Amino acid sequence: MAIKHASGLSTRDEILRLTVEAIDEAGESGVHVGEIATASHVAVTSIYHFFQNREGLIEAAQASRFAREFTINANAFADEVNNCATQEEFRALLRQSLPYFFGPDGTRRRADRVNVLGSTYNRPSLTAAVSDRIVEATIELAKPLRIAQSKGWIREDLNIENLAAWYIATITSYAIVELTPATREFNWVATFVEAADYLLFRDQK
Repeated sequence: MAIKHASGLSTRDEILRLTVEAIDEAGESGVHVGEIATASHVAVTSIYHFFQNREGLIEAAQASRFAREFTINANAFADEVNNCATQEEFRALLRQSLPYFFGPDGTRRRADRVNVLGSTYNRPSLTAAVSDRIVEATIELAKPLRIAQSKGWIREDLNIENLAAWYIATITSYAIVELTPATREFNWVATFVEAADYLLFRDQK
């Protein structure tokens, strides 16, 4: 049986959590394997068992920084979709949820994702790790949309994975808007909500 830490996580996930925290606070230079080992109550060799070396640990943590919350949001949204009884209820849910996902509480996370993407420059292994997590996030985000599609609430001809990837790209790039106060005068979120609504429901009665 896997050991659980006070956080409730397995040893591997606890190491990863602490590494993510270190990067959040001080960047990659803030990752000290010895300190991570001490904080997670394991030997340094245990970290190398899971991640091979420091670079492998950083790659896993950076990929996690990019994808975190996507799965949580997807699962929560799927629960809400399952509670919908009609297309009208689902459409209202979508229009209500999207502004929340783009809200100020996610500003730091969006900036983190841009930071991670910048970190992949000229680092093929990290690029591959982040790419894998993006694929995983796309699959998870597609699930609630597929529920709606199976019930005939959104267009049958839509490629759901492409739609999920579009969402990931859009919400990540929203960090650019948040960098420049002048661009906030235009309601980008409302525009995206209308675009998503049209894309999903056009030609729907």
